[in-house]
Amino acid sequence: MTNQRIHALALMTGMLAGIVTMSIHPTGIDLHASAAAITRINHINIATHVLGLASIPVTVLGVFGISSRIGWKNIHGLSAFIIYCFAAIAVMLAAVADGLIGPSLVQEAVKLDDSQRQILMMALHYNFQLNQALAKVYVAASSCAFILWSIALVHLGKPTRNLGIAGGVVGLCSLIVLLSGHIQMSAHGFGLIILAQAIWTILVAIALFREQPEPVAE
Repeated sequence: MTNQRIHALALMTGMLAGIVTMSIHPTGIDLHASAAAITRINHINIATHVLGLASIPVTVLGVFGISSRIGWKNIHGLSAFIIYCFAAIAVMLAAVADGLIGPSLVQEAVKLDDSQRQILMMALHYNFQLNQALAKVYVAASSCAFILWSIALVHLGKPTRNLGIAGGVVGLCSLIVLLSGHIQMSAHGFGLIILAQAIWTILVAIALFREQPEPVAE
């Protein structure tokens, strides 16, 4: 199997894992629920984010293939990969905050009475705000990367022009709804952006997989 097909499979795997992550992501937790219910939600939350974290390096391997196919001398392709790596770091930290730190704080809060819970509630609020900020950084950076990849794909010619246009629409729309404040970084809002990105990325992966590798010059 060629490296290009390996990158394509990594793209598909990473993005499908991202879709599954957002589809099973808990939408919230009630600290007044029973200890058993809170523990169950925490376990789901941790498992969800572990899957999300595992998908990140796989996706980065895949997007490496996009920029590699475009060509590292192409400034748009190179810049897109660098910016996406920055976005990947942001979403990794967001997943750690929401899926690992958050459940630990919640579990500690359950053991305390209402009078002792205030400090942990402040920590939970800060953790939530950190997660939201990192999610916004991911959306902004990944959208810029999508736009740059799309410009490069349009310039490559007719075979990739439609993919480039579609990717530009996904990246631009994501950026607009983020900056305008019309979408929240909730499981549903963030999940919608991930779904749109995943659909386009999987289409690119299919194109990479089907493309015949160029013969190596002797």
